Amino acid sequence: MMNRFRKWLYKPKRSDPQLLARFYYADEELNQVAAELDSLDGRKDPQRCTLLVSQFRSCQDNVLNIINQIMDECIPQDRAPRDFCVKFPEEIRHDNLAGQLWFGAECLAAGSIIMNRELESMAMRPLAKELTRSLEDVRGALRDQALRDLNTYTEKMREALRHFDVLFAEFELSYVSAMVPVKSPREYYVQQEVIVLFCETVERALDFGYLTQDMIDDYEPALMFSIPRLAIVCGLVVYADGPLNLDRKVEDMSELFRPFHTLLRKI
Repeated sequence: MMNRFRKWLYKPKRSDPQLLARFYYADEELNQVAAELDSLDGRKDPQRCTLLVSQFRSCQDNVLNIINQIMDECIPQDRAPRDFCVKFPEEIRHDNLAGQLWFGAECLAAGSIIMNRELESMAMRPLAKELTRSLEDVRGALRDQALRDLNTYTEKMREALRHFDVLFAEFELSYVSAMVPVKSPREYYVQQEVIVLFCETVERALDFGYLTQDMIDDYEPALMFSIPRLAIVCGLVVYADGPLNLDRKVEDMSELFRPFHTLLRKI
C-alpha cells in the first residue's frame, strides 16, 4: 500500500527529460508489453503475438539505451572495456545489438539452445542467468531512485551498474563469438601484416616505375590484378619473413593465402 502511495505521490512527469524519469516510463512500457505477452495465447492470435514480440524487443532496446546513458553519466570512469567490439563483423555492430543480447540472455537463462549451438549455449547459461539477475537488480534500483530523487545516483545504484556493465560486456563477447566468427588477436596481427605487404608493394612498384600515381588516382582497373600479383612476388622474394613466409605452419598464414600454400611453394 505504501509503495503504491509513494508511486502515486512521487512518480516523475512523463515530459521530464531527465534520464531516471525517461527510464521509469521506458521500463513501465516494457513491463506492460511483457504482461500482455505473457497473457496472450500465441496459437490463437499469432499476428498479435508477432507484433508484441517486436514491441517487446523495441522496448528492451529503449531501456538498455537509457541505462547505457545513465552509466555514461554516473560511472564514466568505471565502464567495462569494450575494445573487443572492433573485432565484430560490420553487420553485427548495430544499434539494437544490446536488445538482442538481452533477449538472448533471457532465452539462455530459461534453458533454450541458441541457433543449434548446444555446447556454446550450455557454457553461456550460467553467465546469462547472472546477467539477467543483475539487470533486474539494476532496473529495480533505478525505478526506486526515480521515485525518490531524479538528481541523485546513490552508491548502491553505481555498484549495481558497475556489476551489470561487466557482466554485459562479458556476455556480449561470448554470445557474439558463438554466433559469428570473431578474429583472434593473432589473426588481426596477420591481417595487418598483409596490409603492410600490399602497401610496401605499391611503394616499391611506384619507385621502380611498374605503376604510376595517375594509375592509382584514376583507379585503373588493371591494378586489381597487378597489385595482388606483385604483392605475392614481393612477399615471397623481398619480404620472405613476412606474411608469405612458407616456413610457417599453414594455420599461421593469413586466411587469404592459406588455401594456396602448396601453389605458393611451386612459385
